[in-house]
Amino acid sequence: MQTQGTRAILIAAMLSGIASGAVAQERSAPDLPVLTAIKDIRALSQNDGERGYPVRIRATVTHFDQELKTTLIIHDGAFGQFVQTPPRDKIKSVGDWENLQAGDLVEIDGSTIHGGFAPDVMPTRIRKIGRSAMPVPKSLAFSQMLTGRFDCDYVEVAGVIQRTWPAGTKDSRVMYADVAIEDGLVRAAVWDSSAADLSRFIDARVKLRGNIGTIFGNTGQLRGVSLFAGRIRDIEVLEPPPDPFSLPERSIQKIYNYSSAGEVMRRIRVRGVVTAGIQGHPVTMQDFTTRATFQYVVNVLYLKDASGDVRIETEAIPNVQLGDIVEAAGFPGVTPGRPMLRNAVFRVVGKSTEPTPIAVASENVLTPDHDAQLVRMNAQLLSVIPNPIERVLVLRAGNTVFDARLDATHDGVGIDDIRAGSIVMLTGVYSYLSGPPPSFRLFLRTPADVHVVKAAPWWTLRHSAVMVTILALAAGVGAWRMRTVTARKRRAYQAVLNERLRVARELHDTVEQGLAGIALQLEAVDGSFETAPGAARESLNVARQMLRYSLEETRRSVMDLRSQALERSDLAGALETLARQMTLNTTAQACVRVNGSLRRLDAAKEHHLLRIGLEALTNALKHGRATRIDIELSFTPDSTRLLVTDDGQGLESAERASGGAHFGLQGVRERVDKLGGVLEIDSSPGAGTRLVVTIPARLESQPLSHAQLSEI
Repeated sequence: MQTQGTRAILIAAMLSGIASGAVAQERSAPDLPVLTAIKDIRALSQNDGERGYPVRIRATVTHFDQELKTTLIIHDGAFGQFVQTPPRDKIKSVGDWENLQAGDLVEIDGSTIHGGFAPDVMPTRIRKIGRSAMPVPKSLAFSQMLTGRFDCDYVEVAGVIQRTWPAGTKDSRVMYADVAIEDGLVRAAVWDSSAADLSRFIDARVKLRGNIGTIFGNTGQLRGVSLFAGRIRDIEVLEPPPDPFSLPERSIQKIYNYSSAGEVMRRIRVRGVVTAGIQGHPVTMQDFTTRATFQYVVNVLYLKDASGDVRIETEAIPNVQLGDIVEAAGFPGVTPGRPMLRNAVFRVVGKSTEPTPIAVASENVLTPDHDAQLVRMNAQLLSVIPNPIERVLVLRAGNTVFDARLDATHDGVGIDDIRAGSIVMLTGVYSYLSGPPPSFRLFLRTPADVHVVKAAPWWTLRHSAVMVTILALAAGVGAWRMRTVTARKRRAYQAVLNERLRVARELHDTVEQGLAGIALQLEAVDGSFETAPGAARESLNVARQMLRYSLEETRRSVMDLRSQALERSDLAGALETLARQMTLNTTAQACVRVNGSLRRLDAAKEHHLLRIGLEALTNALKHGRATRIDIELSFTPDSTRLLVTDDGQGLESAERASGGAHFGLQGVRERVDKLGGVLEIDSSPGAGTRLVVTIPARLESQPLSHAQLSEI
C-alpha cells in the first residue's frame, strides 16, 4: 500500500489527537480555571476544549518524532495527552520543543483546543526539567481500546505482524504494520525504519509498547485503533518469522478446521492448481485523520487441490498461467463463503492440467458452497457493460440475476456482439456475495469462457413493440395529414364555388343587365331614327352611358377576382402602392399611415378594405379634384379602422351620396355590409370628404399564410 502526503501527516494518522483547528487560542478566557492534571483535560468534551481552558501540566514524553519534530504525546502516570505541533513561525518561541525525546520530564503551558477525536493541547511554552522513567504500560483488550476512553494511554500489546508498508514519501522512514492481537487488528507505526524492516517482521510474534491512537473519519467517529510504537529498536521480537515455504503444508479443506494447538494469526501454507488469476486495481481510501490517501492493490489467485478451493489475496502480481501448480503462504481469514488467505506470498512449483469445472444447475445457482470454485453454468445474457478496467456481463440464471466480469486486458469484441436474450454457457470462478441481498459473481479468465448456446433472434419482442409504436405513430400522422389535406381541399373547393357564384351574380347584375338596357335603347333608336331624330339621339346617348358603366363594372369585377397588390404586400403596403400609382404625374399627394401594431386580417376582408380605399381614392381624384389625400389604418384590440380624408370639393350631400345615387359609393356600402362593419361619410361642398370604415375585432379572422392568401 502507498500513501500520499508528507511524513508528518502520515504519522499523525495513528492519533486521535489531531486537531481540527489550525491555530490554538493564545489567550484563554480569564474566567476559566487553570487545568493542572491531564485527567481534567480528558474530562472535557470537544466543545469544552474549544473554549480554550488554560493548561499547566507536568508529564513525561512517551512519544516524539525526533526527525520531523512532531507528534508529541505525554503521560503523567495515569493518563496520556496529545500536544499539537505549534505553527512553524512560533516553534522557536515555545521553548524546548525541537530538543524533546522520549523519557523527558517536561512542564507545558498552553490552552485546550478542539481535537480530531478528543480535546488537544496547544502549547505556548515547553520546558525540559529532567529525565523520567517511562510509565508502566497497561494491558488492554482490543475491545477496551475500541471504546476510545484510553486514547493516548501508554500500553503494551503482543501479536503477529501480518503486513507492513512504508509511508510512501521518498525521504520518509516511517513504517506501518498491521498487528494481529488476540481479538483484533492494530495499526502500529515506527518512525526510523529501513527497507529491510518491511520484510523481516512479517509473521513474527512481537511485543510493542506505545501510545494508543484512534483512526477516525470526517465525522470524528472512531474507525480503528493505532499504536505509536516509537523506534524499530523498541520492537521486541518474541518469535522470529519462519520461512513461509518451509511451513507444514495443509490441505485447503483444513485451513480453518479444528486443531487444539492451532493459531489462526500465523501463516499457513497450501498447494494447488491455478484456476484463475485476477490482477487488482488500486482502491483509494481517504484517511480523514491524516488527510492522506492510502492506495490498496489486492491481487487474487484461486487455487484448487483434491480437497477444495481457496481464494488467495496478495500484493504480488499474479503472473501465473491456468494449470500452474502454486505454493502460497498467507494468513487465514473467515468469509461468508469459504476461508481465504490474506497478505500471501506464492511461488510456481510445477505445471498441471486445468481442473474440470463443476456443473451448476440454475435451480442451485445461489449458494455459498460454490464460493471459490471453478464452475460452468448456462444463463441468459441481459446486457454487456464495458468500462475502462473490465467488461461486465449482466445475466440471469433461473430467478437469480448476477454478473460476470472479464478484465479489460482481454479482447472482448466477440462478447460485445452477442445479442441480449441469448443463452450462453459460462466458465469461471464463483465468488459468493453475502449481501444483503445475497448474490454471486463469476470471474471469467478469457473470452473463450463465454460460449453461445442459443443466439437470440434479431426480431425480438422489444423490436416488435418498437415497430408497432412506429407504425402507430405513422398511422396517426398519416390520418392527421389526410384529414388536414382533405379539409384544405374542401375549403379550396368551397372558395372556388363561392367565387363562381359571386362572379355569376356580378355578371348578371352588371354586364347582362347593362347589355339588356343597351339593346332596348338601340331598338328605340332604330324605331325613331327617321321619325324623331332628337329622341333617337337621346336614346343613343343613354346607350353610350350605359355601355360606359357596363365597362366600368366589368373592369371592377375582374379586379375583384384577385388583387396582385395584396399578394406582394400587406394591406397598408398595397394601399400605399396603389396610391402612389394613381397620383403619379398629378398634382395630388397621397399619404398612408398606420396606427397601432400592424396585423394581417382575413384575406377577403383585406381585399374589401383595399377596394374601399381604392374607391375613396378614385372619388377624391376624379370627382373631388383633391390635392391632398390621407389614408390611415388603425389597429386596436377591439377593431380595425380605415380612414380616408381629402381636401377636394366634397359631395353634394353625404346622405344622398351613400344612399345609392353614386354607383361607386353604393359598392362601398355593400362591401361594408359584407364585413359587418360601420360606414361613416362626412362631406360638404368645398370642405372635402371624410370616409371611415370600422370592423369589429370579433369578426376578424386569424392571419393567413402567404400560401393561403394566394389561394383566394
